[in-house]
Amino acid sequence: MTEKTNSKTLPYTPANALEVAKVLKDGGVAVFPTDTIYDIGCSVKQPEALKRIFKIKDRPANQSLSILISRPEVALEIADFREKDLEILKKIWPGPWTLITRARVHLAQGGVGPDGTVALRCPDHGIALELLRNAGDTLAVSSANFSGDPSPVRFNEVDSKILEQVDIAIDAGPCPLGGETAVAKFDRKQYTIVRTGCVSPEEVARVEQLVAQLVKG
Repeated sequence: MTEKTNSKTLPYTPANALEVAKVLKDGGVAVFPTDTIYDIGCSVKQPEALKRIFKIKDRPANQSLSILISRPEVALEIADFREKDLEILKKIWPGPWTLITRARVHLAQGGVGPDGTVALRCPDHGIALELLRNAGDTLAVSSANFSGDPSPVRFNEVDSKILEQVDIAIDAGPCPLGGETAVAKFDRKQYTIVRTGCVSPEEVARVEQLVAQLVKG
């Protein structure tokens, strides 16, 4: 497989966002902003693109990528949620929370963890949501950095070596929240707040109560 080195960086415009979405839908790899950090992403439905992200980042194969979704309803198709959970999910998303729970569907390697879980998030960011809606409602993502390096919250913090290897990138200024997402992992019996990230203690407490409701069912 030929390595991509013809990176194209675009400023945000609606037309450029459509171009990035087309690249993603067609199996390309892109760098784009979310509410928290800049991500490197691809279509969940393109196994070769997922492999490229692992290679570009030098990411261990057992660390699955997160899945961005365009709206909370999509989570019901991918993960072990019930219809009645949707009301709770809509109180958490869109927002800076990654929820890890058991996958409902088969995803390409790298989309589901070795334990059968999937990490989902609906970002509260107009451009990211625009890309998602136009690229098929789901994108497999990771922070646009090399594994172990700080996550970029501004486009100029994305390593040039990463930009050289993606197909397209969109520069939309700093990410509003400027930090990592909070992460909650749960099943039908228990939950854990794995990381609080850029989320305030008050917001962590609010969402923790909602996650507890998901666990209780």
